[in-house]
Amino acid sequence: MAEEGRFILLVDDHNATRETLTEVIRDLGHRVKAAANQAEAVRLVEEMQFDLVLTDLKLPDGSGLEVMRRLKAVHPETPVVMITGHATIDNAVEATRMGAYEYLTKPVDLNRLRIVIANALYLSTLECRVGRAASLDAIVGHSPEITRVKDLIKQIAATDVTVLIQGESGTGKEMAANAIQALSRRENGPFVKVNVAVLSKELIESELFGHEKGAFSGAIRQRKGRFELADGGTLFLDEIGEMPLESQVKLLRVLQEHEFERVGGTETLPVDIRLICATNLDLKKRVDEGLFREDLYFRINVVRIRMPALRERPDDIPLLAEHFRQKYCARYNFDRRFSPEVLQVFTSYSWPGNVRELENAVEGAVVRSAGEVIGVDCLPEETGGAGHASDGLDLAAGQPLADVERRYILSEYERLGRNKSVVAKSLGIGLKTLYRKLESYGEDAGQGEE
Repeated sequence: MAEEGRFILLVDDHNATRETLTEVIRDLGHRVKAAANQAEAVRLVEEMQFDLVLTDLKLPDGSGLEVMRRLKAVHPETPVVMITGHATIDNAVEATRMGAYEYLTKPVDLNRLRIVIANALYLSTLECRVGRAASLDAIVGHSPEITRVKDLIKQIAATDVTVLIQGESGTGKEMAANAIQALSRRENGPFVKVNVAVLSKELIESELFGHEKGAFSGAIRQRKGRFELADGGTLFLDEIGEMPLESQVKLLRVLQEHEFERVGGTETLPVDIRLICATNLDLKKRVDEGLFREDLYFRINVVRIRMPALRERPDDIPLLAEHFRQKYCARYNFDRRFSPEVLQVFTSYSWPGNVRELENAVEGAVVRSAGEVIGVDCLPEETGGAGHASDGLDLAAGQPLADVERRYILSEYERLGRNKSVVAKSLGIGLKTLYRKLESYGEDAGQGEE
């Protein structure tokens, strides 16, 4: 018996295919919204919340991968099934890497499709329920430092108080935000995440508040912003310290008045959100430097949660390492265990990239181990392991400078555990510059724990 009320987006430019699949979905008892191109699909995922998205890979004006990228930015929990008549291994790998639930080829086996839809909807519901129940358990550790964080989250989650989460990159600020949302009274409402650092000064207000058609060059249609999409739920502004001063003024007004106007619009729209902010910067210092408004600082700093650096809770390192070992052994279907020497290396290293760096080191060690025992030789050289680090970039004469820069930046990105703040500092460039370069290299620069 199909579960009533599930809402599915179908994206396919072929009329006959779209009609056939629409009929299958409705026969299963679900509602369906159809789109024939990327632009229409992106508009729908930004304006509505779906329980499942089925999208063709090749669209007349773009790709189903772009539809999925936009969907994951606003509703990361929504499963995606990719359907294509142009199946290649590269496409399948890319779709899976971006988080696709399943990858089907045309002509679609309708019986297989029915099973995939049922399983995707069931698992998304189950994962949502389990995620709520285990939201605090996802923050791994029993040290006094992390226990205080968990206790504070439990204390304030049920309220609508504004929360500021501070801590170095890689300490788990986004996981803390996830736990607050999951334990709040808004748990069934939208949870919209915005990484402020990846938005240019020109785009940030349109992204946050939306815009009207014709508001600026390229505004060919009305677009809802993240505040509007988060209405009734929670808005998570990551890297809030990077927000331009001009945008801070408008953000403060929304928080004080609970209303806003879209860019280029005159209609005042009410909004009901719970705000969670995160930063790896010292906001008080930014205020003193004139880079962050003092009134906004006081407005968002109602309850502050400080995520401890991994070096401040060394007793949690073995527990975290074991957690990640189990995770990646299961993912890659390996049977691996740490040698005692590996755990000694882990506990003696300072982990400048924090939990994220540890996770990357464990994943790499799991896949590099030739046997059942993960040895020190499988660890990154900077941790004190025997190392896989390259002695150089092996440059060839006549190689374009852009290629050299790309290889060097990506090498540092991997070497430093994908900790963007640490990488930017190592390279001597700004964080926004690094984000732009990573995005141009095809890296998912806007995601990941902070």
